[in-house]
Amino acid sequence: MRSRLLLLTCLWVGSAFLGHTDPATPPANPLPAPPSNTSSNTAASNTAPISSAASAVRKGLQWNAATDRYAASIPGWPIQRVLARLSGQTGWRVWIEDGIETQIRAQFRNLPAREALPRILGGLNYSLTTSSNGRRELKVFATQARSSTLEIVADEGDGMIANELIVRSKSGSPIDLKFLAGLNGASLVGTNGVAGAYQIRFDSEKLAEDAKQTLANESEDLAVENNQRLDSPDAPVAVSGITAPPLRLTATVRPDGNRRVIALIDSAPQPLAPAFQSFLLPTVDLVPGAPASGGPSHGTSMAEAMVRGLSAGSTETSTSTRIQPYNVYGASESASTWDVARGITQAAQDGSTIINLSLGSAQDSPYLRDVIQQVTGQGALVIAAAGNNGTADPFYPAAYDATLAVTATGRSGQLTPYANRGGFVDLGVPGSTVVQMDGQSWVVQGTSVSAAYASGMAGALAQNPQTSLAPVRSKLIETFPIQRAKGP
Repeated sequence: MRSRLLLLTCLWVGSAFLGHTDPATPPANPLPAPPSNTSSNTAASNTAPISSAASAVRKGLQWNAATDRYAASIPGWPIQRVLARLSGQTGWRVWIEDGIETQIRAQFRNLPAREALPRILGGLNYSLTTSSNGRRELKVFATQARSSTLEIVADEGDGMIANELIVRSKSGSPIDLKFLAGLNGASLVGTNGVAGAYQIRFDSEKLAEDAKQTLANESEDLAVENNQRLDSPDAPVAVSGITAPPLRLTATVRPDGNRRVIALIDSAPQPLAPAFQSFLLPTVDLVPGAPASGGPSHGTSMAEAMVRGLSAGSTETSTSTRIQPYNVYGASESASTWDVARGITQAAQDGSTIINLSLGSAQDSPYLRDVIQQVTGQGALVIAAAGNNGTADPFYPAAYDATLAVTATGRSGQLTPYANRGGFVDLGVPGSTVVQMDGQSWVVQGTSVSAAYASGMAGALAQNPQTSLAPVRSKLIETFPIQRAKGP
C-alpha cells in the first residue's frame, strides 16, 4: 500500500532477496539472522509504474460527505459488494437486478457522483432518485429500472457481513436446528461439526438483528456473532530487472512415508514452477472458484514464500515437509471468518500441524479465537500475519494468545514503517519476496509474506512429524527478535 517504500525496495530486493546474497551457498545456521529487506504491504497495482494518486486511496470505496465526492480503489470486487460499500458509505438505499454478477475494477479519486457512478458500476445502467422522505435511492440494472428488485445490504467497510450469523453452543450442547431454521428469513447455509457451529443467512440486516435478540432470549448458552469479511492484501507489483534466486531444496519422501504438513489457509495457488510445485499437495477447495488471472494470486505468492522459508530453515538439500493449500477465497477478493475457521478445522482433521494464516482484520471474532485455541490445544502451531497498518492496534487472528504473531522487518532488521508492532507481536521476519510467473517478476510484500516465510521455517525445524512444535515456536522467537526503532 505504500508505493514509495515499494519502489525503494525494488532497487535492491533482487540482490538482497530474503538475505540470500549467494543463493548457491546454504546458510550456516538453519535459522539465519533476520534477512535484509524493506517492504510494504502488497502494492495496489499490477503494473510496474505506480501512480501516486492511486496509492493515496485505500482499497475499497470512500465518500466525502462534505464535498459529495468519491474515491475508489476496487481491484475486481463483485458488483454486489461494491454496492454494499456504496450504500454503507452514503446511506442510500440500493437495489440491483437479480442475476447480475459483474466484477468491478475502478481506480480514481475526487470525482462527483455523475462521473464516479459510471466507473463504479462498470457500465451498467442506473437510476438515482430521491424519495419522498429525502433519502436517495439507486437502482442498478441491465434491462430496465423496475427489474432492480434485489435490495443490497449496506456494508460500512468494517468487515461485518450484516445478514449472516454464526451460532454455536458455549457448553457444546446440541442446538435445535429446527429452531434455527424457523427464525424469520433464515437459511442454514453452513455447518462446522468439529467446532459445533452453524452459519445462518438472513434476507436482510434487520432480520439478522432481530434473530440475535431472539437467540439471546432463547438461551444464555448460545454464542452469536456476525460473520466477518477478511480482505486479501492488494495485488503484487510487476517489476523488471529483478529475479529470484534458484531454489536449493528438493522434495523427498521419508522411508516410513510420514511427513510434516503445513496448511496454507488462503486463496488457491496457481501452478508453480516445477521446483516449487513438488512441495505442494493438491488444493482443497472449501470455497469453489479461483482468483482472476493477471498475476500471481495471494495463495501463489504465499506458497512460494513458504517454500523459500522451508529452504532457508533446512540444513539439508531435501525435505519431506509438504504444503497443503486450503482455498477459502474462491473467486472473491475476500474470505470470511466462517470459511477461515472451516479451513483451520479441516486442516487439523487432515493432519496438518503447522497452520499459516496470512490474512486478518481489525475485528475480533470469538468464534475464530476458540477454533484456534481448539487446534493449538491439540498440539498445532498456528502462525498469523500481524497486519500492515503501522500501528500497535490488535489485528486478528494474530492478536489471539494461541497464535504466533509475525510482523515484517526491513533491511536493518528493524520493523518496517507499515508493519504492526503491538504487544501481541511475537517475532519479526522479512516481508518481501519475488515471484516469477510466465516470464514476469512480481514483488510481493507485507506481514503476510513474513508469516508464510516463518511457517516454512517451522516446517524445516520440525521435518520429523514426531517433533514437538513447542520448541520450534520458542526457536523462532529467539532467532527473530523484534528490533523496535528508538524513540526521539
